[in-house]
Amino acid sequence: MGLKNLCARVAVIGSSAVLASGMAIGEASATSTNIDYWSTSTAPVRCARAMCLYYSPGAEGAIWQNGLSGAYDLGYWSFYDDHAPNSNSSAGAGQAVRNNAASAENGSVNCTMSIYVYPGGYGDVNVLDPGRGGNLTSGMRNNEASVNPEDWASNVGWCQ
Repeated sequence: MGLKNLCARVAVIGSSAVLASGMAIGEASATSTNIDYWSTSTAPVRCARAMCLYYSPGAEGAIWQNGLSGAYDLGYWSFYDDHAPNSNSSAGAGQAVRNNAASAENGSVNCTMSIYVYPGGYGDVNVLDPGRGGNLTSGMRNNEASVNPEDWASNVGWCQ
């Protein structure tokens, strides 16, 4: 093999390596967005558990509530009508929670709660501080799969 052919092959291999590393570097990482828009202590108070998801924006429509354990996969759960006055709580009742939520509330007093795009707490995340609620971001609305208390490991026994 001549020197010319060897240089051409090295150039092709080098270009491929640069492209491959550029693709790996260019991949997007998960985003985290805090969605604290309102207090859960102002009337009407619907979220009686650590984590609540709602079928509609503004904590309206059917509700799903869960304690501090979170939910590894929201596909196993359904929204239900809690008959809350002036909330259109029947909208979405019976629908699967996974990929159907528009808003959320954190009813805990000292644990940050996170809503993830993938089961098991992976991917993009919307975060709620204790006692706060908010509408899911456009990338997460109707695209959520799990919820998790973020402070659980550091506050074992203290999340309420």
